Amino acid sequence: MLGSTQAQQASRKPDRRRLHSVTPARLNSRSQVFGLCVLVLSCAGLRAQDKCNAEVKLLLSSTQTQATIKALNLKKEAAGRVYFFDTDTLGLLSQGLIIRLRQGADNDLTVKLRPQGERKSFVPHDTGKGFKCEVDLIDGVANPSYTVRINYLARPVPETGSDIQGLLDIGQQRLLKNAQISVDWTHVRKIADIQATSWQTSDQPNFNRLTLELWEWSGGEILELSAKVAPDAASSAYAALRKLVSDKGLPLNNTQQAKTGIVLDMLKPTP
Repeated sequence: MLGSTQAQQASRKPDRRRLHSVTPARLNSRSQVFGLCVLVLSCAGLRAQDKCNAEVKLLLSSTQTQATIKALNLKKEAAGRVYFFDTDTLGLLSQGLIIRLRQGADNDLTVKLRPQGERKSFVPHDTGKGFKCEVDLIDGVANPSYTVRINYLARPVPETGSDIQGLLDIGQQRLLKNAQISVDWTHVRKIADIQATSWQTSDQPNFNRLTLELWEWSGGEILELSAKVAPDAASSAYAALRKLVSDKGLPLNNTQQAKTGIVLDMLKPTP
């Protein structure tokens, strides 16, 4: 039997296969209040873009995927695969860098930067075509992200960091340079192969479109409900999404974090 200290540590670790769920009644009320000012300030320095769009997100219990689809009247099912590239120690993710390739419903190669800690004030510049800024609101916390995306239709899927390095366009290279992130591509490899299925609906009030996305991989799955909104509507949209989930009786995961980080941590090789 675990001692009290060990039990507390164990309770904080996400399930390696499926994150536990919590009913809406047990949600922490503090997450209803989040820093909208962070959203505004994060994008204030952008010169080429007037504002960053926002996306509100909630992780739901993946055991209730079909119930969620029915409750929200979700349709337009689309499938594809998502691949992530990093080192065995997640050296890129630890710097806030995500390299993702999608095939199927979407076909693109994305370099995404989520500035960490003191670097959250970083704002890229001169990245060129394909640049997008966005603020993700997860558990009431605003997290800016910057991406440069290019189309990718080639086969087969890259396996190594050298393969990925050779595919990056000038805008993606500039984003890495602006962020002062140095990548040793010889240690980067494909570390995640995920089956992604999404559904959408425009039937729910207060949202132009809701998207439900299920990620499945060998040994686990994760389910996310999200909506893209204008920055000045982020506060009300987040509250409305929480209320919708509560009204429908849909259970949430105990862990409310960016799903990419959760998945990569689960798939990280054990020393």
